[in-house]
Amino acid sequence: MNTTANADAMTAILRQISLDWNRTISYGRSYIAIFFAYVPGFTCLMAATGSTLDSVAGAAIGGAASGFLMLNITLFSYEQMNNHHWMNGIVPINRNHQILGRFAFLIACDLVAGLEVAVSIACAGIIMHEPVKVTDAIGFAAMTVLILVLLNAIVQPFLYRFSPYRAVAAIILSIGVIGGAVIGLCKALPELKKTVEQLAEAISRHQAIALAAFLIIDVLALAFSRKISLHIYGSKDI
Repeated sequence: MNTTANADAMTAILRQISLDWNRTISYGRSYIAIFFAYVPGFTCLMAATGSTLDSVAGAAIGGAASGFLMLNITLFSYEQMNNHHWMNGIVPINRNHQILGRFAFLIACDLVAGLEVAVSIACAGIIMHEPVKVTDAIGFAAMTVLILVLLNAIVQPFLYRFSPYRAVAAIILSIGVIGGAVIGLCKALPELKKTVEQLAEAISRHQAIALAAFLIIDVLALAFSRKISLHIYGSKDI
């Protein structure tokens, strides 16, 4: 009985992944090409114009994170613009499996983003005549994936609660408030600023431990986000 139920659940999740993939490629090959080419192109341009490897790595991670986060928002926008959202939870799967399938699809895309960052930084290193160590490239790729998983976990309840445009506004407002609060506290409390700097230095020295801690945070964030998303989505009429 449980085996059959698990198989049915896996089939439903795979259907949702396939549906999201078809939505993504429906924008055309040119959209996909631009989507995957702009980070390597931009980082290589930075490398060719004299930027440091650290700044190139930061730009690659930031560009991939922002671009692939927009993919999540694009999927919800596609449903709204094409009036497909009324079928969610009915065809071909229920709401729980839709949420799990969406998370699975996004995590797969996050892994692609990590690979893209690693390749981009490696290419930039070749252009700058500063070969990047394999371990460093893997570290940058892992950080990209973990950041994206956390960001998607945070924004997912917003996207189920609001329309994509209102969700983006709410996300930007939240980031502004949190960022402003952190900057204000750091200015008001020099001890806090010193603590943040020490924490950043400790993370750079112990990357493996930091990545493991980040992974635990991501798992907890995904579990909490899935619970909240299901609560919000489950209460909606469709």
